[in-house]
This record gives sequence, structure tokens and C-alpha cells, in this order.
Amino acid sequence: MSRPEHSGPPELFYNEVESAKYTSNSHIISVQWEMSARALELLALMDEQPSLLLDIGCGSGLSGEVLSEAGHHWIGVDISEAMLSMP
Repeated sequence: MSRPEHSGPPELFYNEVESAKYTSNSHIISVQWEMSARALELLALMDEQPSLLLDIGCGSGLSGEVLSEAGHHWIGVDISEAMLSMP
């Protein structure tokens, strides 16, 4: 089964309503936190020095919160303006 976002333009699936649902979903938040923490482990960055990281497909920035908490700086890009505008 294909993902719905593969069958039409992103505006249909990443509008303000869907972006708000995604950003406030506790399961999504937990999964994003775990994946981001694991990605940092795999990168094996030096603990004492902050790094500048690029988050491609950052969505509403859930992963960026983990990066910031770990002391890193990050730049996020996403195809969805609605996701980028989430608080």
C-alpha cells in the first residue's frame, strides 16, 4: 500500500489541520524523540563541542528540539509551509 502523500500534492496532506495533529500526537513526539536521540548516537559527535546539523524534512521541528537539548545548532527545511509554521 502506498503512502497517501505519494498520491497527490503535499498541500493535501500537510495542511494546517494535519500539521497540528502531527505536532501534538504523543506517539509521534515519542517516536521522533527516540529516532533523533539514536541518530545523535550514531553520528558520534564530540560531546563537548556543539555541531551545526541540517534536518532535511524537519516537519514541525520535533527532532530539532532533541538536537537543541543536546547542545547542537540546527537548520531545518521542509516541503510543507504549514509544518514549518507550527509553534
